[in-house]
Amino acid sequence: MQHKLLLPLLGLTLLASLSLQAANGMGTQNPSQKMMKKAGKPNSPFLINGGLPHMTMMIKQNWDNTTLALTAQQKEKLLLVRQTTMSSVQSIKPQTMQLSMKIKEMSRNAAAISKINPLIDELAQLKAQATKVHVKCIHNTKTILTPEQLRFLMQAR
Repeated sequence: MQHKLLLPLLGLTLLASLSLQAANGMGTQNPSQKMMKKAGKPNSPFLINGGLPHMTMMIKQNWDNTTLALTAQQKEKLLLVRQTTMSSVQSIKPQTMQLSMKIKEMSRNAAAISKINPLIDELAQLKAQATKVHVKCIHNTKTILTPEQLRFLMQAR
């Protein structure tokens, strides 16, 4: 008699558990995926997420702003900075995403730490490289703009 009741009871327990997960917004996400979404930009190629201004985006948004008043010469230099920055970061980002996914997969599959650690070091090196490109972009942009233009952009943030 007990065995006949056990199977339906297990089925109801499973169904209730799935219903609770769906109600809590977990659906098909596992808890680490949910935490990653809360933590910010999981696919960012940078070591520092937040706090560093995205100068090229701010410039792009204010390109023809009469208060910013970029000169033709400034626009030419700023375009070069943007192109250089974007191409460098775009070449690094796929590598960081691929390594990150590989590290996660290896961790889930209980791979040896001795195999995972070198990949973590490689990922850190790539993210450091991307962050250096970002910092260089900020520096180069600041050398092109006047103090008044910089103040305007920082206030517009």
